[in-house]
Amino acid sequence: MFFNKQGNSVIYVTRDLERALGLPLDTKGYYIISNYSSFAKSLTKGQKNVLLVKHLQALDTRELLMLPVVKRFINKIENPNILVFKNTTQIEKVCRENKWRLLNPSAILSAQVEEKVAGTEWLGPLGRYLPPHEIIECGKVKWKGERFVLQFNRAHTGGGTFLIESGMQLDALKKKFPVRPVRITKFVVGPALTNNNVVWGDRVLIGNINYQITGLKPFTNLPFATIGNDWALPHKLLSSQQIKEYLKIVGDVGGRLAKFGWQGLFGIDVIIDSKTGKLCLIEINARQPASTTYESQLQSRKNKKGLTIFVAHLSALLGEKYKNQKLIEIKDGAQVVQKIVPVEKAVDNKLLRYNINKFRKDGWGVYWYDNSEAEKDWLRMQSKVGVMSEHNILNKQGMLAMFFGLAAIQGKYWNSNRVGAIIVKDDRVLLFRRHRYGSDYYVFPGGTVEPGEKLLPALHREIEEETGLKVVVIKKKPMIIQDTGRKEYYFLAKIKSGVLGLGGEEKVRHSSDNSYVLEWVEIKCLPKIVFSHPGINRLVLKLLS
Repeated sequence: MFFNKQGNSVIYVTRDLERALGLPLDTKGYYIISNYSSFAKSLTKGQKNVLLVKHLQALDTRELLMLPVVKRFINKIENPNILVFKNTTQIEKVCRENKWRLLNPSAILSAQVEEKVAGTEWLGPLGRYLPPHEIIECGKVKWKGERFVLQFNRAHTGGGTFLIESGMQLDALKKKFPVRPVRITKFVVGPALTNNNVVWGDRVLIGNINYQITGLKPFTNLPFATIGNDWALPHKLLSSQQIKEYLKIVGDVGGRLAKFGWQGLFGIDVIIDSKTGKLCLIEINARQPASTTYESQLQSRKNKKGLTIFVAHLSALLGEKYKNQKLIEIKDGAQVVQKIVPVEKAVDNKLLRYNINKFRKDGWGVYWYDNSEAEKDWLRMQSKVGVMSEHNILNKQGMLAMFFGLAAIQGKYWNSNRVGAIIVKDDRVLLFRRHRYGSDYYVFPGGTVEPGEKLLPALHREIEEETGLKVVVIKKKPMIIQDTGRKEYYFLAKIKSGVLGLGGEEKVRHSSDNSYVLEWVEIKCLPKIVFSHPGINRLVLKLLS
């Protein structure tokens, strides 16, 4: 592998271990310093080139660099070069004081490029790639009856970005921040794309375009929060002309960064205007984007000649000579992040660890972050294939990620067996009409089989809790479905007693985003019904016949 031909050592210091895993842990001359957790320990498996720091709470990069144990670790390494996820002036100060070489580009330049107001000015003539916009004091912004995006100078991961939909909403911000400059941008509707790129000398190496998964519940409650990446979907969304347009934007932005002395990774975010098909630049990430690690891991699995995006990043920062190397192309794979959102019960770390191990055995990569602040990363789920069927719509693989996230939020066992009842009455069957986070479908009443519980007791418990009905099983032999990694057992049943009504956890969770409606449906209509399991209607009709 092409990495660090000059023999210098690279020490990646980071709050979250996963950020540094763009290279194999056993790479010669590569070291990692991060926070200790049992999960981090299990990933590093006692590697001597990894220092995991135990502390009362997770430390940020600057705090880690200031610890005596970290200083001793670094100073024992010959020709140490410090690398961080995102540079700051405070980190630069610590490195200067300890006479450590910091590889990252200037924190001042990074901030200038990334900040919404300053960055708009920095773009200069490349501002033509932005949607129609203006810079103005917040107190002077006027509501003209049309939605627009308001961004304060420092806004990332959706935190300082607001979709203004009413004069009342705007007035609240104007009152709170009357003289603060903001960027006002025309609201553009459409899918967002992003990619990771490297400035290497005066060259711009353009990485793989991926679809930016944004604002999907239950992964986040913020409409502009980025919660994942899908490298498969862009090949369905983009025309050849749009790809050329995208590459032109990347090349121009990278070229401007190079003129200002930038080296290494940067990312851009672009939105496709659904009305015109035009591509608009919405953000520049002057740092290592969060998707870099997994893109590099996907690239390394290809066994092709070329560089991963992380190796290219390090090579550029170390001043290696560029020799016309190419980045490895990928067209599949995805990752989704479950942010920290309100949970239904206190998190049981033992249960969560059990679920993570089970999910990893199903072929997923999972990283567990030791964060506690709302909307920070909690669980990162990585798939070798795409998770999106279209813009804002999860495919079957993506639904697995959603169910895993819900298991964490609800404190349930992941992928435990499910039991359901096909309750028949007067040529009709009882169904739940579900609307869940943008998807509409039907399911049969039922629920999770608890550990140690038998199928029929679980069936009677779940049906009575959910519907208020007691049922009699007509056929002891269930219909079995297993298309999501777990077994689901469906029993044919009839009503014994009770009054139909929504109850149990379903009643507690019922909301506009996640609704449960009990509905009697004529058997003859089943072929037209959209179920969560495609094809279950045919199996049920066969069972009823």
